[in-house]
Amino acid sequence: MRVVTFFVYFWLLAQVPAPQAPVPAPAEGPTIYSSAGGPILLPNLCGELDLASLGLTCSESEPCSTYLELSSLESLGSVIVLAGNIHTSTTTLQSILLVSEDGGANWREAHPRLKASGLESMQFLDFSTGWLVGHTSLALPRDPFILLTSDSGRSWRKVDLYAESRVGIIEDFAFQTAKRGWLLVDNKGSGEAGKYELYESQTGGSSWELREISSQIPKSALPGQRPAQSSGRIRIDDKKGILRIEVRSGNTWRELSSFKLRLDDCKPGQP
Repeated sequence: MRVVTFFVYFWLLAQVPAPQAPVPAPAEGPTIYSSAGGPILLPNLCGELDLASLGLTCSESEPCSTYLELSSLESLGSVIVLAGNIHTSTTTLQSILLVSEDGGANWREAHPRLKASGLESMQFLDFSTGWLVGHTSLALPRDPFILLTSDSGRSWRKVDLYAESRVGIIEDFAFQTAKRGWLLVDNKGSGEAGKYELYESQTGGSSWELREISSQIPKSALPGQRPAQSSGRIRIDDKKGILRIEVRSGNTWRELSSFKLRLDDCKPGQP
């Protein structure tokens, strides 16, 4: 009888399923903004910022109106890259860098937003290698930087021009090859030797060397050295309050997508 009891006991144990390892939660992917429903409303994410440090006093009764500004566009076949900033009427809040890999139907942010920073001019040498310049805006424009991409704008790497915080803005830049390029900085009178600083890179923008400082724009940095610009454009539709993203199609322009010009207001306690 005791043998039968032990047999039944072990048989019952065998029927109990082995504990399962916990299933990991799926990785959270980037937020996708779709143009299928009309103009895209980007989140302003001002809750991530210390608004007081930016000189803003947004409140529930008097929130800060917030706007999207897109300053540059590059069309690389089905890949579209947009860059600019999010701002109030007086203050730059964050940079914005968007990429679409399906001709403007869907967008995602290709680089984390940079506090109090705006993105300006962009250049692609081919369908993969590109550069984008920007600066921080706190009282005076300062701390110029350049973003680099080697995968058609899908991802970017930031390179600061100065080792320490300094006043200055990149007025112009151009790359003649994937390695060699120059950029011109206006130091806003903060330099003793001259207003304009000319830098050269032989490393594709990963590092820069100061070549010249002068009170006049150096001849080697005169306009006309940059290759032809993108076939796309950003058109402001003030009546409807949207930014239209268009590419040239023969002799006409074709709209790919659009974004709302005004975003949600900034106010305290936003997530």
